[in-house]
Amino acid sequence: MDLKTVFELIGHITSQTNTRDLSEALRDVLASNFSGAQVVVYEVQGSRSSQSGRHCIVGLDMLQLKAPMYLHQHDSVMEAFQTKSVVSKVNSLGNTQLILPIELYDKTISHMVVSSYPKQTEGTLDIYQGFLKIFADIFRNLHEKSYDPLTRILNRQAFDQTITKLAYSSEKEPNLALYSKDYGTIAILDIDNFKTINDQFGHSIGDETLVLFSQTIRSVLRQEDMFFRYGGEEFVVFVKETDSLKALKILERCRQAIENRRFPQVDKVTVSIGIATLQPHKEHPSDSLSKADKALYHIKKTGRNQVGSYDNLIEAQLIKPLDLHHEKADFWE
Repeated sequence: MDLKTVFELIGHITSQTNTRDLSEALRDVLASNFSGAQVVVYEVQGSRSSQSGRHCIVGLDMLQLKAPMYLHQHDSVMEAFQTKSVVSKVNSLGNTQLILPIELYDKTISHMVVSSYPKQTEGTLDIYQGFLKIFADIFRNLHEKSYDPLTRILNRQAFDQTITKLAYSSEKEPNLALYSKDYGTIAILDIDNFKTINDQFGHSIGDETLVLFSQTIRSVLRQEDMFFRYGGEEFVVFVKETDSLKALKILERCRQAIENRRFPQVDKVTVSIGIATLQPHKEHPSDSLSKADKALYHIKKTGRNQVGSYDNLIEAQLIKPLDLHHEKADFWE
């Protein structure tokens, strides 16, 4: 591989602005330029084994092409995770497996890069490993910028990037079109009476409540659903479900999970959720956001601890349709 090609490929990788696109760019670069090479970027999450029920660490493919991987079933991957260092193994066929853990600034491992490739010449092998190391550094920086440091879920910056992709997705832009196809529902989640929690128990308990709230919602949502901390006690979810009834059921499970959980000192916490349909080719996603906010406003005024659909509330004549030329999303403080 000549030097010009190397720099062009590095430029393609370094030009990505989010971790999903970066992972896809790495996969394409390696598959196109290193015959037989394969790479998967796994997000590391705590889980429970479906067989034993014991706590375990599972890796979820960021591109959703591979099945979940239980780290304890793969010695090399588990070794890399536990030692927080690169592990390289060569099998009997001469193929090399290279595992890179992505260690964040708080010393936690957020992702595992699992790569395998056939025997290469020494120079080619160095270039291949160089691509993986460059990827790991860029990935770490993008991840830190895109995630809320308290709750470890996607932050406002990541939300703004996603909604921009939704707004400009089209069939003529295949890299963006997947966003309009994948996500059919947007939801705004607002923790009820959160100011009272801070005032009564202090901000440290308030922060703990936010962390446990985020963990609980994330455990109910599917891997492909996107979950953001918009700000304060306000969260947004993009649900990968075009069937509005199914999306409503998913968000109702989220509400129930929060209601059924006991939070330290605070005890009971509830959440109000407003949802709306995403139609990127018909209206701007910010309009859908405003509709979800309208549903949330109605819930907040009529009892809280509910899930309300903008379309259902309109049909029941409980709210009036938005004038989208004048309305803007107005999140609760």
